Amino acid sequence: MKKSKILLILGALIYFAFGFVFFINPDVITTMDGIILPDRPAANHIRAVYGGMEIGLGMLLIYFCFTKDGVKNGLIVLAFSIGVAALARLYGILFDQGGDMSNVLSFAAELAFAVMAGVFFLIESNGSNRALTEKT
Repeated sequence: MKKSKILLILGALIYFAFGFVFFINPDVITTMDGIILPDRPAANHIRAVYGGMEIGLGMLLIYFCFTKDGVKNGLIVLAFSIGVAALARLYGILFDQGGDMSNVLSFAAELAFAVMAGVFFLIESNGSNRALTEKT
């Protein structure tokens, strides 16, 4: 349980960090990736989706750390949210020639987080099933 909570908190901190950067100054990361925002309404879309949604995901992961059965639910949210992002990035690497070093490293990190969250979820689920079996 402790390792699972640490993973959720780490995931939350990463979501918070990226979310706050996108929220405060959406041009910083988009410019690093070669994305030129044509106007301020476009920047506001980046701020809302990448900033707001990532901050929200971070808050959700923290919430799951402190609720009954929340850790397992948090691991599912983390595995799917970052796992689907990894799959989308892999698609871009394979089919859009998006395989620069930044995308490859981001894919590796996203995949590692998704796999760890999935493995920890299975461990937590087996532990819960074992505890129920021992009680009966």
